[in-house]
Amino acid sequence: MKSLKIILFAVFVVCAVSVYADPVKVYIEYEHSNKSSTNKMIFKLYKDGDKYKLVRKLSDSPTETGIVTTYIDVTAGTLISVTEKDGIKKGLKSAWDDDYSVLFIQFPVFFRGMPTGKSSKSYTRLDGTETVNGRECTVYQSPVNILLQSTKYYMWDGIMLQSKGPGSETISTNINEDPAFTADEFTVPADVEFTF
Repeated sequence: MKSLKIILFAVFVVCAVSVYADPVKVYIEYEHSNKSSTNKMIFKLYKDGDKYKLVRKLSDSPTETGIVTTYIDVTAGTLISVTEKDGIKKGLKSAWDDDYSVLFIQFPVFFRGMPTGKSSKSYTRLDGTETVNGRECTVYQSPVNILLQSTKYYMWDGIMLQSKGPGSETISTNINEDPAFTADEFTVPADVEFTF
C-alpha cells in the first residue's frame, strides 16, 4: 500500500512538472521587424500537446495574399509546409528532428525550448528572469555576436515570447492560454499538391 502511494505521488509530481514546464495548449501571435524592411512580418503559433502549426504570409508586403502554413507533429516526427497562393496549395514533407535552423528563418520563434548547441554554439542562460506580456521569462543569449551584440531570447515555459537582437526584434502581441481549436486545426488539407 505504501509503495502504491509513492508511485501515485511520483506520477502526480511528473504530471505537475510536465504541465508547468510546457503549456499543453496555447495560441500566440507575433510581430517580427528588422532593419532591412519597413514592414513587420506577422505570424501565429498554435500548440496542442505535441502538435504545432505556424502561419504567416508569404512575404511581409501588405499586399501579399499567399500564406505559408507549417504543420508539425512531434510524436509522428513529421513537418509539412504548405504554401497557398491563388487558390493552389503546394506542400513539402520532411522529418521533424527538433532542428530549428531552417524553420527559424521562416518563423523566427523557438517553441520547444532553446535549441541544443555544441560547445561554442550553445545558448547561455542569463541570471534572473524578465517579464514579457505579464509572464515570467527565462532569458538566453545567442552564442553569435554581431558588432559585439548578441540576440536575447525570452522564454516562457519553453516558448519564446520575445527576442531582441542587432537589427531585429520579435515580440508576442497576443497570448491565449485557453484557445478553442477546431477539430481539424492541425490537419493538413486534403487538396495539397505535394512535390517530392
